[in-house]
Parts: sequence; structure tokens; C-alpha cells
Amino acid sequence: MRLRLLTASLLLLGTALRAADPAPALSLELGNGVTLPVVLIPKGTFMQGSPTDEADRGNDEMQRFVNLTSDFYLGKTAVTVEQFERFVQETGYRTEAESGPSGGFGWAGDTLVQKKEFTWRNPGFTQAPDHPVTIVTYPDAEAFCQWLSKKVKRKVTLPTEAQWEYACRAGTTTAWHNLGDEAASNSIAWHKKNAGNQTHPATSSSVNPWGLHIGGNVAEWCLDWYGPYESGPLTDPVQTNQNLSDKPRRVLRGGAWSRDPKNTRSAARYRADARSRNADIGFRVLCSVAEVIPPPAPKPTTNTSSTGGLLPRMEGGSEPSVGRPTVPVSTTQPAPSPTSSDAQAHGTTPTETKGGPIDFLVGLMCLFCPVIVVGLVIWLVVRAVKSKNQSATPSASSSRGGQSAGAALADALQQPSGSGSGRAPRIRLVEDGFWILVDIARGSTVRYVYRPHGGMDVSGQVQYQPGPEGQYIYTGAKPENVRVTEAGGQPLDDAFVYDSDNRDTQRGNAFDQDDDRPPTYPSAY
Repeated sequence: MRLRLLTASLLLLGTALRAADPAPALSLELGNGVTLPVVLIPKGTFMQGSPTDEADRGNDEMQRFVNLTSDFYLGKTAVTVEQFERFVQETGYRTEAESGPSGGFGWAGDTLVQKKEFTWRNPGFTQAPDHPVTIVTYPDAEAFCQWLSKKVKRKVTLPTEAQWEYACRAGTTTAWHNLGDEAASNSIAWHKKNAGNQTHPATSSSVNPWGLHIGGNVAEWCLDWYGPYESGPLTDPVQTNQNLSDKPRRVLRGGAWSRDPKNTRSAARYRADARSRNADIGFRVLCSVAEVIPPPAPKPTTNTSSTGGLLPRMEGGSEPSVGRPTVPVSTTQPAPSPTSSDAQAHGTTPTETKGGPIDFLVGLMCLFCPVIVVGLVIWLVVRAVKSKNQSATPSASSSRGGQSAGAALADALQQPSGSGSGRAPRIRLVEDGFWILVDIARGSTVRYVYRPHGGMDVSGQVQYQPGPEGQYIYTGAKPENVRVTEAGGQPLDDAFVYDSDNRDTQRGNAFDQDDDRPPTYPSAY
């Protein structure tokens, strides 16, 4: 035990020494003059969690020794309104609060309230472009990271919980990354006692030893599912099991303008439903150190015909010199005269010999044969694709009574499955989710919407990989109803609905209207 503590102390000392100087920064170009600064975080070891004598610690902050084996870049601040707006401008992306029927949870003067008008553009209080963006769900943050990855040619993700705390501490071991008391948090974090019920500029708080503005202002999404810590020592830990909490929840770190100062401590942990859309939730990005090298372009196929490609080997076994002009060797012309004197007798040299009509016809055939072959291949491919589509998708002529293709597919969804002995419905609700069985190709996209009990509609999609019972969708509890809105790229004009009362119905326009029940979408904490 003493040896372990000594080893841990030496490793922590090495990490602290490396934190003496702020790490170098890098600016990711987002376009239109907008940048996203990131700071290089050196790999190292630290003690995650809080000691038992730390004031206001949570019961879920058990200490464990963690080793992070790779350097990484971390956002200098949480992603700002300006940076997120740049993403939206380029992609046309709509957040879940914007696309959902009930909006997000914004500030109503005394509490967070869900209203249609509350989105990242309007959280209920005034925001400037340099404030951290809010009312973004975990999937919204993932979408931003995917866009940024392609933009900067580096792998961009959310940080793991261990990476976030390691970067926040920057070699420190106190409750906050400057000092160990609550009064010190006022200079490094915006919280309930000093924020005035709103966010503040992302760079307005003091930086930690590694140059990060971190802790307070907004709670930040992490990659991990929330659950009790696995005991250490651990290397590069990340929690991938979503079933270790009362319901699947993602980790949030850093506290927020709406939370008490104790929640801005380096070790403080929080959790929320991944689709929570609150005015006190934002995110920070993690970026790989190495640039992502695109796969090499496919090598051109070797073509040894006389119409192009590599030149044929010349007589005597020598290869043509690179960069030296060469005379193409035609296989369609007659061989040159055996002696130069014979050629001179006819008034020509070997390179001036002209072919007759037969050579001309052969030349035309060599010219047009590749075109004919390519055209034939294209025709066969098009014919095969059309044949496959016709066999996989119901045609307009096969739809009963002139139904649209979408209505025909919706009608097909209601028919009993041909793969089983029973006549089970195509959508089957179970205690923690539902099954979808649909006649489409494996790997096709299925889009669906379900309504949890007492909640608002939740939309999603899945790449169809069915088992014997179909495709399973986990929701954490039995939903009130489910509807399939698209299957295999085919929108369903009258989306097929299955509700918990075992009624198969066609969705009318009224289904899209909000009911009179108060929204009960999960809050941030």
C-alpha cells in the first residue's frame, strides 16, 4: 500500500511540474473569420475524485488513480454562440429544441420552463456571441463535433469524464483549481451566487494553470454514461454502460450559472438525460493531436493498350526513359522495311509508312470498341439497379386503389410478419423499449418517433439490422406509442402508429398537435 501511494505521489508530482507553464494553443478555423481555440493537454496521471474530507463532496466522487496515455487538445472555453452559429450557417442544422414540438427549457425569471420559443438562439436571457451556447442536447453536441472533424481534418469528440477533470485540475489537488475554499470559486467560475441568473462571456473567468476557462457558466456534456466509478487504477477510462443509473443518463461536468458554488469543484459530477435541452447546459470539444490523414487515392489501373496507359516494352528489353519524348509504337501498322536502303528506294522512311483501307478500318474499331464496351457495362448496371429497386419497393401500379408509395408501404407495415409463425404486430412495445419489423433491406435507415409516458415526442433513427424479432429500440421505459415516419428512404405519407392500448392506427394531423399536458421532459439534473 505504501509503495502504491509513493508511486502515485511521484506521478502526480511529475504531472504538476508539467503544469507549471501553460500549454501551447491552436486555433481551429471554422470559416468566415470564426476560430475555436484549443489548448494542448499533456498525457499524465492524476487522482480522480475527491478525498473524504473535502467539504460538500458527493457520495459518487470516490477517488481512483487514472493514467491518460495520450496528449489531446481541449477547447479553451465551452463552445460559444458564435462558433455554434457558424456550424448552423454552413450545415442548416436544427437543434432538437428547434425541431421538436415543445422547444427547450429557458429561463422564465424564477425557474427553467419549457416553451416553444426557447432554443439556443433564445435561452430566456440576453446572450452575446462570446457567451457559451446553451439548450443543446448531447446529440446536438455530437453533430457539431462531426462537422468540426471534417472541417479541420482532426478527430473531434466530447471529452471523457476523466479527461475533463484531468484538464480542469491541471496538476492541482484542491477542491477548485486555484484554492480549496468556496470563496475562491468566485474568480474562476460563474455560479448561482455571482452569475445573476444568466451566462457570461466564455473568457470572463480566470484561467487554470493550463490556460483553460473551465468550471461554472454552463454544465458540459461528457462522453461517459453516468454510473458509480469503477475502482482504480485505470488507464484511459470511459463508461460505456448506460444501465448503471436509475435511467440512462450522460455525465455533465463543471457546474453552471444556475447551480451552487460547490457544483463547480473539479471533482463534482452531474448527470442528465442525453436529450435534455436546458439553458444551463453546453459543451466543450476535444481534438486529436494528429491530423487525420485521408486514405490514399486509388492507383490508376494499368492500361497496356495502344490508346493509352504504359508504353509497351521496346525491342531489346529497355524501358523508355522518363521525361524523354518517345515515339508511340502502333501494333496496327505494317512492320518497317528490313533495311533503310529499301525504304529510301521508295522515297520514305519507316516512320512515314502509311497504312491502307484495312488498317484504317482496324483503327476505327480500336477507337470505338472501348466506347461500346463502356456503354454496354453502364446499361447492364442501370438495368440491374432498376430491377433491384423494383423488387424491393412497391411500385405505384401495385399500390391498391392508386395509393402513393408511402401509403402503400405504411399499409404493408400493418400486415403480419411473414417471418414468424404468429401474427404479431410490426411494432411491438415492451417494458423498456419497442421492436420494429419492416420489409426493407438490412442496413437501411428507419426513422421513428415515440412518446414516453407523460412526456413529449422523441425522434430517432437506426440503421436496420434486424434479428428474428426485428430491430430493437431501447427507451428506458415502455412508451405510450410509436410511429414509423420513414423506412428505407421512403417517407410514409400516413405514418404507421402503434400505441400502448394495442391499437393500430393511421396518424392524422391531430397527432402533431401539442396536447394540454404540461411538458415533463427531463431537466438538467
